[in-house]
Formats: sequence, C-alpha cells, structure tokens
Amino acid sequence: MCIVICAHSQNILQNVYARKIEYLNGQWQIIVDPFDAGYYDYRLKPSTDGFFKNKYPKSKSDFVEYDFSNAETLSVPGDWNTQNSHFFFYEGSIWYKKDFTYNKKANTKLFLYFGAVNYQANVYLNGKQLGTHIGGFTPFNYDITDKVKSGNNFVIVRVNNVRRPEGVPTVNSDWWNYGGITRDVMLVETPDTSIDDYLVQLSKGKYNEVSGFIKLNSPKEGVKVSLHIPELKINKTVLTDNEGIAPILVKARPHLWSPEDPKLYNVELICGDEKLEDLIGFRQIKTRGKSIYLNGKRVFFRGISIHEEAPFKQGRVTTEAECDTLLTWAKQLNCNFVRLAHYPHNEKMVRLAEKKGLMIWSETPVYWTIHWDDPDTYTNASAQLRDEMNRDKNRCAIVVW
Repeated sequence: MCIVICAHSQNILQNVYARKIEYLNGQWQIIVDPFDAGYYDYRLKPSTDGFFKNKYPKSKSDFVEYDFSNAETLSVPGDWNTQNSHFFFYEGSIWYKKDFTYNKKANTKLFLYFGAVNYQANVYLNGKQLGTHIGGFTPFNYDITDKVKSGNNFVIVRVNNVRRPEGVPTVNSDWWNYGGITRDVMLVETPDTSIDDYLVQLSKGKYNEVSGFIKLNSPKEGVKVSLHIPELKINKTVLTDNEGIAPILVKARPHLWSPEDPKLYNVELICGDEKLEDLIGFRQIKTRGKSIYLNGKRVFFRGISIHEEAPFKQGRVTTEAECDTLLTWAKQLNCNFVRLAHYPHNEKMVRLAEKKGLMIWSETPVYWTIHWDDPDTYTNASAQLRDEMNRDKNRCAIVVW
C-alpha cells in the first residue's frame, strides 16, 4: 500500500492554542460507510463524486444514496466506539460533516487545524479535497485562505481506523483502536506575515545563554521579530534572513525547571501586530554512562506509564480536566516522571505535566510487529515522530523522545 502523508505546505502551527481560534467542536453529522461506497468507485478507484460532494436526493428517483441532512451525529472531539454501542468494535470508515460560517478578512490567513484523527483522514472543504493525513495521534493543518468562502461552508472528513500490518501502529497492540476525530478541530487565523514556528531553550551545555529561532510563514528577509521574557529582562529584536528565519542568542541565567520546582517563564514572540505567548521552562538533560543528569544532578526516574484513557468512564481523553486527573494521580503516587504510552498524547496533557513538575517520556506508536523493512512504513513512522517533536519541542518536561 502506498502511504500518503499529509501534504500541507508548511509546518504544523506552533502553539496553536495561543492564536486566534474558533472551535469547530460539537456535534458533527455522520454517515457510516463499512464498504467505502462513498470513497471508491466500482473499480475501487477513488471516486470523483463521493460523499464529500455533500449531495442529497432531491426526489425519490434521484440516484444519490446518502444525505447528511438527515444523518445521526457524533461529538467531536471524541471516539465513536464509546458514543454508540453499535460502533464499539467498528473498524472501517465513517464520514463526518460540519457546517460553519466565515467572513473573509483582508490580510488574514485561515487554517483548518485537527489535533488528531484516528487513523486516516481524507479532508474536504466545500466538496474539494484538501489532503490526506496518516497517523492517529499527531496534529495537521491546511491553509484554506483561498478555498474558504464568505458565508456558509462545510468540511467533510472520511475517517478510517482499519488496522493494517504496514501501519504505525500495526495490527496488534495493547490498547484499544479508537476511531474518530479524537481531538480539537479549529479554524485558526493568522496575519499574512506571521510567526509559523519557534524554539526557545538553553543553549546546549550552558546555563547562562538562551538560544533558538523564530521562523515566519514565508521566506521574507529583513522582517523585525522580537523575543520578550519580562522576568529575565530579555527584550531582543532580530531580523529575519532570506529564508524568513531569525536566530536568537541572548545572555541570561534563568531559574531552572525541575520536578521539585517546575519554574516556567512567560515568553512573548512578536511580529508586527501579532503576539504569541507561551510558558517555557529551561533545563539541561544529559546522560553519562547509565546515569541521567538533570541540570547537572543525577536523577532517578520514579514513574508510571499512562494511556490516553479517560478516568471514570470508557473512551479517549477529550478534556483538560481528564488530563489533570490522570496526572494528579501520578503525583499522588510520588512520581517525578510519566511515560505517555504508546503514542503522542494531546498537547494539553504535555503542558499540564510540565506545570506539575513531571518529566515526560514521549513516543510514537512504533510498537511490536512493525514492518521494519517497508520503506512506506518507515516514512510514516518518521513523519509521525517529526510532527510530534515539532509540536512539543519547546516543552522542557520532555526528557526522552
């Protein structure tokens, strides 16, 4: 099988929750499609007239065999397995549809952002394909600035959670194969020229120097971008190079993050009228022989593995409160470390662990009988790892990838 990785033209938006967002969460209309009649034609080729066209029969003789307007609904974010008992063991395709209105704005880009969809997502806007994403636990987004209309729009997603031997994860695993749009869906607005990505951390091996970069969404040279960390009296303005990237290097001696003292600093990144705010901690992690050193001191990991299973009910974690419950239990067990098994957990989980002083082992679902020699499988696994690290690279709590 040829695996198609999400074909968006830029990196996944960094720190998406700090941006101007509109949630598309809530009730989505759904059509269950166990034979993929809405995706393939009779020769098993992707159809040019599938369910993504959002047609409906205008009369009893009209040959349209689906109708979202009379369809049942599922909650997003959420897994379909625990929302409807008929879907508890279901592995196949379900089509999701959401209507929304939008007023186009000048000098503004618009992105459609998905926190995670398990496992394959074919995404369409107003009947036109945006792309395909493989992998059930990593975020992806599409620039829809030139595709969205002022007024009424609709987004349709074919979600397929069929396990495949060449998949990542593969057919056999020790967690439930939830299907659905399991994390937040958002419309994200940014200025035409905006901060696409950034990294702020201690320079490797140093305790008196903060380094990193700020990257724009386009290769514009000579654009002023600024880093502010008020508590450290950092107010640094730099210019982007011809790739739209500005390196950062500034002397500072921040208070170090640790499980005993999980210090985080308010960090502001500014480009024109855009200001992104983040909470970032500073630490050093390294190994020497079989020992691990945090901030130059040998540390022993006391921890447990946590799956993204909701406490007090069945199903995938969907709220920050559920994340908080799981991590609070870990703290009550005197943990200083959690293994977020066996896949990237949601961004809120990672940020809460950081605030609580829990070091994190973060991983991709390269697990058990992976087809190690299949180049498509390797490409898939590499893409999931890159997306995971791209999203969480500013999280100092992650000490093991």
